[in-house]
Amino acid sequence: MIASKVVNDSQLFFAGPGQEAAVDSFGATTVQAPRSRAHGPRVSLLDVGFDPITLRQAIGRVEAMIMSRRPHYVVTPNVDFLVQSTADTNLRQILQQAHLVLCDGTPLVWASRLLGQALPERVAGADLVPELIRAAARKKHRLFFLGATREAAEQAVANVRASYPHLEVGFYSPPFRPLHEMDNDEIVNRIRAAEPDLLLVAFGCPKAEKWIASHYQELGVPVTIGVGATIDFLAGRVKRAPVWMRRSGLEWMFRLCQEPRRLFKRYLHDFLHFGGPLFRQWLHARA
Repeated sequence: MIASKVVNDSQLFFAGPGQEAAVDSFGATTVQAPRSRAHGPRVSLLDVGFDPITLRQAIGRVEAMIMSRRPHYVVTPNVDFLVQSTADTNLRQILQQAHLVLCDGTPLVWASRLLGQALPERVAGADLVPELIRAAARKKHRLFFLGATREAAEQAVANVRASYPHLEVGFYSPPFRPLHEMDNDEIVNRIRAAEPDLLLVAFGCPKAEKWIASHYQELGVPVTIGVGATIDFLAGRVKRAPVWMRRSGLEWMFRLCQEPRRLFKRYLHDFLHFGGPLFRQWLHARA
């Protein structure tokens, strides 16, 4: 086993068999997740490699992970993830080390085309999760929702059970605390007792990704995914943009209209800090 330099709450993240140590262009030592031979090398955007696969292929990859019974974690970075990762070495390494990295942002698809390594499509967590729930009901897999408010999680579970009455789905909404103050023993014990096949974590980025990277190996869960606001979507508390807006890359505008106070500053910051590093990567690719 090779230990990387990802440190979170005094815990080290360890590479599994087949992972390789490397140094990224920021000078940080990382451990690379095994590449998928079936779908080619990852497409790098701001030193985070994305798996070049479609939504349908992503579902197949997750189902294969579940069948393996070994622990895996999946991330779905958007522009905000990448901008945060340029200043947060821990987060960047966690994204780099994930077993599956999905592109949750049409601007990232556009950026990959600009760089000459086009990602096939956006694979949003909010699109992936309903498909995984449908597959879980068909294959009798167990689900567990972690995070969001208790009210949102309860409503999400109720809605899922209404559509799939025989699906086993549990949830736990721990008290909102900083990452280093969370009662991890309580959380881990609840998850292990439920024995889910798929764990969906809604703590927000980077809290969810850092928690997952620190704990996924001890949970006994084949697949753990950070899902952002997806539990709120499932609960019906937050509306998704119309399909035409999602396909045209305008979902961010719909979300901004929903939550202007929370999202305006974040979107402005991301816009200002994404373009520069991307332009430098483009220049480097042309050199």
